Amino acid sequence: MKIVRFPEYRQYERIRTRANDAVMGLLAGAGMATHLLQQTDGSDRLLSEIFPTVPHIKRLDMKSASARAILTSGDVHLGAMTVPYVLGIHEDFIKTCLGILQQAGHTLSNAKIRHIKAWKQHEEIERVTGGRFSMIELQQFHTLRLMRNCSIHAGGVVDPELANFLAAWDAASEAGWVARAGRSPRTVRLGDKVEFGYGEIVASLACTKALAREANFLLQTALTRDLWSDLVVADAAAELPGALSEPAPSRQKRIKGYARFHYSPLSLTDTEIADAIARAV
Repeated sequence: MKIVRFPEYRQYERIRTRANDAVMGLLAGAGMATHLLQQTDGSDRLLSEIFPTVPHIKRLDMKSASARAILTSGDVHLGAMTVPYVLGIHEDFIKTCLGILQQAGHTLSNAKIRHIKAWKQHEEIERVTGGRFSMIELQQFHTLRLMRNCSIHAGGVVDPELANFLAAWDAASEAGWVARAGRSPRTVRLGDKVEFGYGEIVASLACTKALAREANFLLQTALTRDLWSDLVVADAAAELPGALSEPAPSRQKRIKGYARFHYSPLSLTDTEIADAIARAV
């Protein structure tokens, strides 16, 4: 299936892309800085003396060797910050999807969406739509979520919930994780330190992207065609100023073209679009 690029999904893609670019930029920047500092090996001068024009350099006022050691392990610290950030972006989008389903007339387990916890948001969408997310993708999401919880709420060590969750993995689950992250977390034991690195960053970006696409697919069939048609017209009216005030033939053509570009998987008919326009004007 192909995705329907409704406004909230486009917004999610923009935020996620910015986050991905920023994280990869920071990782690359740390690598470039490490390479640059090789040229100052053996120097007794502090970084603020070598790079006096670099903003905030005095906050890292140490010798090159010490700075290189920090930068070399930078992915661990960046991972600990990035994974919760990526999961937060995704959880916000899933809440948005729940809101759309609620507005479409579906009954959620809790009328207040903010009270539906992260560990059951996807399952709530499955219950409402009758569809299913990929078990492997959902499992990776929950693994990262539990790792995040350990980092934030359990002093950074493996708690019983994470240990039990990992113990229930099968061979396919472990293989899927290793294919992305490059290492398996199943070697950790209760009380071990939870560590995030480049692999976990990649896994978080990959599984949340896949789950967001799957949520998109589930919405496509859960919303009525009349509702989708109304959303298309409202979206086009917001993005194409004056479209609804044009003469009927021109208006129909512009909105049909807009629907073809962003909503092509729905294959909305001319009649469905015309009816939605009539309801909007």
